[in-house]
Amino acid sequence: MSAPAPRKRRRFKKQLSERPPVVPFTPEDDAAVCYARQSHFSDESMSSEVQVRDTHRWTSAYDVPVVATVEDLHVSGDLEPHKRDGLRLWLSDAPPQPWKTLVVPKLDRLVRNVMDALTLLEWLRARGKRLICIAEGIDSSNSMSEFMITLIAAFARMERERMRERFRSAKAALKEAGRWGGEGHIYGSMPVELPGGGWVLGIDQYAVKILHQLSKKARSGDGLTDMSRWLNKNNIVTPRDRQLQLGAERRGQDPTTVELKGYKWQSNTLGRLLTDPALVEFGIFEPAEQAEIVARLAEKSRRKTRGSNQPYEFSGILVCPECHENLWHRLTCVKRKGKDGAPVEYLYRHWQCPSRKHGPAMKAEEVEPLATQAFYKIFAMVPVRERIILPPTNHANQIAKLEREYGKLMSEVARAKSTADRRRIMDDGDKILSDIDTLRALPADPGGVQWVPTDRTWQQELEGMTPEDRRLRWLELGFSFAVQKRYDGTWSAGWRLPNGWQEAMPEVAEWYSQPTDVESTIAIVDLPYPKNTQ
Repeated sequence: MSAPAPRKRRRFKKQLSERPPVVPFTPEDDAAVCYARQSHFSDESMSSEVQVRDTHRWTSAYDVPVVATVEDLHVSGDLEPHKRDGLRLWLSDAPPQPWKTLVVPKLDRLVRNVMDALTLLEWLRARGKRLICIAEGIDSSNSMSEFMITLIAAFARMERERMRERFRSAKAALKEAGRWGGEGHIYGSMPVELPGGGWVLGIDQYAVKILHQLSKKARSGDGLTDMSRWLNKNNIVTPRDRQLQLGAERRGQDPTTVELKGYKWQSNTLGRLLTDPALVEFGIFEPAEQAEIVARLAEKSRRKTRGSNQPYEFSGILVCPECHENLWHRLTCVKRKGKDGAPVEYLYRHWQCPSRKHGPAMKAEEVEPLATQAFYKIFAMVPVRERIILPPTNHANQIAKLEREYGKLMSEVARAKSTADRRRIMDDGDKILSDIDTLRALPADPGGVQWVPTDRTWQQELEGMTPEDRRLRWLELGFSFAVQKRYDGTWSAGWRLPNGWQEAMPEVAEWYSQPTDVESTIAIVDLPYPKNTQ
């Protein structure tokens, strides 16, 4: 019987760790970096002066020279140590001066996250450095330091989360009570201190005057870019800079001496401000006033999108009846020689469908007079009705305003000097509560569009208007002229009326009883065409 074959030994490749080796700390040539961090300048429980004093006292007691004292003020503990402006210069392989010991008064001044603590500890050990936390008695050169740092950093993280929860709860309680909790506030309001302590948001008269001017400009047709340019030209402070001025006033400083950030007004910021419902809640804007501002700004945005802000008389008015897109204006320059041999330039203007699929180009001198004549033929004697947009409301703004008035009135009860004054205040409060109950019992108003008649006809309305004003007037109400020249020489044209034209022009509804299309408009095709066409 033959002997069994010997088993081959399996060879394994040893996997090596890429973790940097630990360099033992040695006290030779020891030098310390004292570190202090403060979340807020007003935090007196752990001010930077106290932290610097404690760290320097420790270095003096252990006879360790100090090479630098680093302070990171107004820095959150959640920010990683190597990203802080002051400390990151020393947490590098090429610090300004050599050092071996990082001294902090408490561990939470350095880190509030377990992963940040372990990453920093590994970086220090790989370079023969150590961390000293005075309050906890931690020396990272000790073998138990990693466990202690991990445990304390976890508790610091939990304490940080509890602080955030208490902060949010306090903010919510103040907001529910109608108080101001120190957060940012909308432009037009300002914190007002109550006699018994605490703050409420009142009216900033300086900002309210600016907002009223902006409201007037927006309702008269000015765009956000024009209003932003006007604000910057007149050096009107932005909402952020205004809050810095109000903060200086609360601290008893002269607001004119405050160093402002120098921000400029931007169109998107201004648009959000003018349409913020809080302006109605504070009584700065009336609901109908803000609704008109929103409608004006939306119309300006739609004009910009469809390219109707071009300087041509019928830009945005002429549309293709098939694809419903705005016709493109095309300007062609042809250079020829005259009879005397001198060069002559001829300019030709055409309107064409942007897809170039729905008919050939049309001469501007044919299409534009056709649209004008057709409008006067149909609408010359039709009365003009203005469109007013009524926003939906559940009377919440009026109820909130009355509730604020009731709260202010009740605060005067304790200061009443006589029983008669107290009774008068209570009676006024009962009337306000009665008005609140009445508003709550009212049904919600869905809003909508209302057409208000005027004493002018469309012929009188357009007399004396420039072509640009007439174009903007048509765009404002939603008029458009759908026109197309077919390849066989025939025409299809008609004025398309705005949504709700039956209420805006009931006279036209009596004359023409054609069915409406999907856009709730009607095309009127009984028009005169150019004489040189079929």
